[in-house]
Amino acid sequence: MKFQCDACERLVPLEAYRTEAGGLVVTCGRCGADSRVGPPATTAPRTEVRAAPAAGSAPVPSVPVPSVPVVPPSESWSAAAPVTPALRVVRSEPGPVAAPLTDDALFEPPPGVCPKCVAPRREEALSCPQCGLVYVNYQPEEQPLSDVLAEAWRTLAARWEDWDAHDRLMTLAVGRGELAMVGRLYRIRLAHVPDDAVARRGRDEVVRRATLVVPSSMEPVGTPNVLHRLKTVAVGVGFIVVLVLAVLVFQHLRTLSAGY
Repeated sequence: MKFQCDACERLVPLEAYRTEAGGLVVTCGRCGADSRVGPPATTAPRTEVRAAPAAGSAPVPSVPVPSVPVVPPSESWSAAAPVTPALRVVRSEPGPVAAPLTDDALFEPPPGVCPKCVAPRREEALSCPQCGLVYVNYQPEEQPLSDVLAEAWRTLAARWEDWDAHDRLMTLAVGRGELAMVGRLYRIRLAHVPDDAVARRGRDEVVRRATLVVPSSMEPVGTPNVLHRLKTVAVGVGFIVVLVLAVLVFQHLRTLSAGY
């Protein structure tokens, strides 16, 4: 059970509490602030107690009982203890059921989905509407997965809640050119555990990384310098050729002029 601290507005486990002046006081383990809530005051009406007279005795006069002052609910808490809102208790909901760490659960799609793209599969359909696979023609070896990535996925499954481990796995897959296979593994995980928020986040992150555009990363280092040098050499050679042609034309014109 948890409660929301009114000072820092965080969800803090309700581990210990104490009572003061008829109210409940809980101390936040994060910021140290006290959250108080007091019970609503009740009003006791003025009553008179009459003792039943004994047989043959004189009647006993009624004794008035002092009434308890009526206190409105808004003033039920004393001035020494400030009025605070009631503690907002939040019960922790159980997390998703973890899939078993077997190779069948980690690498094999469950029944009812496409074995290739892990999209929902209709019973009467002969092919997948997402990837176009004809189910009877599917071969498991068409989805190759390297031993390095398979072992990394098994290790990740043992520490599934560590997001840094997911990030390292995706970086490894990008370097090996197997990012699409990692996306398929996340979809297999979601097919086994549909409510797994970590698997959903991993699937979306794979899609985001796959759509990144890096225009200059594929060019070899030093390519711009080589192109600049080639252009300079080409301009120099062209200038020399033009100069030679100009000299030849000039000599030819002088020869023609001398002949006349």
